Amino acid sequence: MVADLSDQELIARAKTYDEAALAWIYEEYSPGIFRYIYYRVGNHETAEDLRAEVFVRMLEGLDSFNYRGWSISAWLYRIAHDRVVDHLRRVKRHNVDVLEDVHVDPTAGPDAVSLNRLDHEALREAITQLTDEQAEVILLRFVANHSVRDVAQITGRTEGAVKALQHRALQALGRLLGPVVEHE
Repeated sequence: MVADLSDQELIARAKTYDEAALAWIYEEYSPGIFRYIYYRVGNHETAEDLRAEVFVRMLEGLDSFNYRGWSISAWLYRIAHDRVVDHLRRVKRHNVDVLEDVHVDPTAGPDAVSLNRLDHEALREAITQLTDEQAEVILLRFVANHSVRDVAQITGRTEGAVKALQHRALQALGRLLGPVVEHE
């Protein structure tokens, strides 16, 4: 079974374009990659396009990929990071505003939808007020659920630098969001 393979074995199979290995990688990592990108760019369609680019780049890079102990997840998020940075540079260069595009669960009641949307918008707005480095660390740690070690590999920083960025970002978010109010 593909899910039982180590990352090194999975990459070896993916290098042979094994359909099961490639499908497993996509299904396992695609949702998290999308969430990470979406929180950075704020637009559903753009996030979908960039996620597709991540997996195209992965396929293009398989032949030259040398396993160095990085997890597949860290490799994919590094590709996603690069795609997001390129996108944000293009957007800034063209001075285009990215529009908010929030999707909610259609089965949720109106109260839950409203609270979810408010929570999402408040968090997203607060994250946009962080430095790019702080926002990236917060998204990788808490949206993509990466370890400090993985975030360090993805971002090219030391673990100590990641911890410091995370600490400062959480303090800033605390100031920006104020006390957490429990919804009844």
